[in-house]
Amino acid sequence: MWLISQPNSVILEVKADPNSIGQECLEKVCEKLEIGAESDYFGLRVNSGSGPGRWLNLRNPLDPHRIPGGRLDLRVKFWVPPHLLINEPTRHQFYLHAKLDLTEGRLVVADWEVARRIIAYIAQAETGDCDPDVPPMHIYEECDKIGPQGEKPEDHIEKIIDYHCEIAGMRESQAEYRVLKEISNLESFGEELFFCKSVNETNNAHNLYNHLLYHRPQAEEPRARESDQEIDGGATVGCLASGQTGSGCGCRLSTCVGVGPHGIVVYRPACNGEQEIGVEKQSIPYTAIHRAQPLRRFFQLSYVTADGHEAPLHVKMAKAGQAAALYRAVTEKHAFYCCETVRSDVTEQFIRDLKGTIASIFNDSSTLGRRYVFDIRRTCREVHDRARRAAHALAHAHAHAHAHEPRPRRRSSAGNEHKEFRSRSRSGGGETLACRVCMDNAMDTVFLPCRHVVCCGECAPRCNRCPLCRSEIENSMHIFLPVEYQKMNNSIMVK
Repeated sequence: MWLISQPNSVILEVKADPNSIGQECLEKVCEKLEIGAESDYFGLRVNSGSGPGRWLNLRNPLDPHRIPGGRLDLRVKFWVPPHLLINEPTRHQFYLHAKLDLTEGRLVVADWEVARRIIAYIAQAETGDCDPDVPPMHIYEECDKIGPQGEKPEDHIEKIIDYHCEIAGMRESQAEYRVLKEISNLESFGEELFFCKSVNETNNAHNLYNHLLYHRPQAEEPRARESDQEIDGGATVGCLASGQTGSGCGCRLSTCVGVGPHGIVVYRPACNGEQEIGVEKQSIPYTAIHRAQPLRRFFQLSYVTADGHEAPLHVKMAKAGQAAALYRAVTEKHAFYCCETVRSDVTEQFIRDLKGTIASIFNDSSTLGRRYVFDIRRTCREVHDRARRAAHALAHAHAHAHAHEPRPRRRSSAGNEHKEFRSRSRSGGGETLACRVCMDNAMDTVFLPCRHVVCCGECAPRCNRCPLCRSEIENSMHIFLPVEYQKMNNSIMVK
């Protein structure tokens, strides 16, 4: 029995065979949550109790000895903008994880107006319309960390209430979508941080991002970097702490590497007494990376600079496992966001334990003790196309089942008979072009921006989302089909 914790602390119990792999456990969880078509966005995380934990390799067998208490966390592993998510349950899980990262400080909002909008959307999704006399203060207090670091403006709560009142009537799903839309514009969206030193009360993502925002007005051009960069994560780095000579912002941060959708970012806080920053951050896109590999505690990277020269970058982590995890994150995120498909040299890369190494001496094809390094199966494009095809097949199956249900013939007046006859003549005497909602009138309305034609003019105003792709409808437009599309069985009914 495995206990899977969702971002809202709801725990699911999953039964798995002793020799099953992590992918089977994830698929059972996603089946319960109805997100199976887009399960590739998610992963299972082992909570170590101290620090952010580690991602479970889903292609390897579940090892109870390496998972404390058999507890795992369901988390979003690959972040994408909300308009790429096809199913509503998937957007809801993304929202739960986004709210958790916002309230715990792993996502930092630099602007007060944006922070207030996000808090208002969260309150609307959690409690509905705002009552100005009794606002949901418990939600506002829960979102206390959302926003820039420092003292909050005096009218902070009043403006949140004003925003909350302005969006009265907004549906829960729409409010969750707006939260995801706001965070997708953040600079740190989808970025996973790997600190060289252990994560603690001062050395964490919240303090790092706030440190960069604090120094951004004073920051100048980065200093010239050496051609051979070696970053020792075990050294004392960061700003001057309180109590020391000189002035500083008081944080104690280590160098860390952020791995995001577009590349890696090396953060090196190094402030002096005048609060001037030396090297704020160094961005290296995936297209510039030549090679990367872990070597014990070092993560070694070779990349091409803007001048066209190849430069190395060595980052010394606190443990060898952290260097291996950083290498895995760089490889998997690059394959997911930038590649058309996952290459075989990524899917087939594996290591062996001692027994497997001994067995491979006599039989190189032996699978004993084999443990895969990466567990990525599909790229971002492939996941989106797979989910879209699954949604289309489901909608088609529902429409087909509904079309073959026997419907009693209604006695209608002359006006209704004319309307029914006109509907049949528009569809050519068949149901090929019939509205997929009422199955009576002909399809004559296109939804925007998805541009699907599935409804008639009477049913279209009642749809909030496209019945075919489930995307949000921003506008609709009446269309006129050509006469040749009204033909059915080479005939046209004419009155």
